[in-house]
Amino acid sequence: MSRDEAPERERARLRVVLWTVFNAVAGVILLSRLPGSDGRSAAAIGLLNNAILVGFTLRRRDPVMARLLLFGLSAGVVELAADAWLVDVTGTLDYSVSHSAMVWRSPWWMIMAWEVVAVQFAYIGLRLGERFGARGFLLGGLLGAVNIPFYEEMARRLGWWRYGGCPMLSHTPYFIILGELLLLTCFGVLAKSVRGGSPWRVFASGVLAGASIFASYAIAWVLVGGGG
Repeated sequence: MSRDEAPERERARLRVVLWTVFNAVAGVILLSRLPGSDGRSAAAIGLLNNAILVGFTLRRRDPVMARLLLFGLSAGVVELAADAWLVDVTGTLDYSVSHSAMVWRSPWWMIMAWEVVAVQFAYIGLRLGERFGARGFLLGGLLGAVNIPFYEEMARRLGWWRYGGCPMLSHTPYFIILGELLLLTCFGVLAKSVRGGSPWRVFASGVLAGASIFASYAIAWVLVGGGG
């Protein structure tokens, strides 16, 4: 076992990752009680969680967390293509309610938001996969997917984005739930590169993770079906 995989270091990483998950959940619940929310509240949560992760990395000089951040940032940039497809091709996603500056077809803060999500579920999925094998990677995907209806409901209420024009569970498209299961499972598998991989390998894995977002949504769109 390398020093980077020592139990105390793994526990510290898990604590900070779970801290950011808690911040996201608590943040959307608290902000949903305030009037006039839009993309600024999403940016605030993203900036806070990024600051926590970067601060942890610098303070601990943690190479694994640094590689996770590179992985997440790469995935977040590539994910812009998936957003453009959802907005322009499927016509199901609407970001106009966020009133945010846009990068391509996405609010500027979506890159940062996906960076945090990728760090969270890549690490959780990786740890579960290392412990339970293929079932662990799938469990990581399931843990993320079951929370999607809650986040989608909050995103609509907070004025971040909204979906329409497809079969949905309340305000969450069925194909998004299935897509999240697929892509979050992929995150855990691809995150193997953070265990001592070179920066280029981690970057490539992050690009593949971003591509898996597009692929997962497209597969789910075909399987579940659009319209309705």
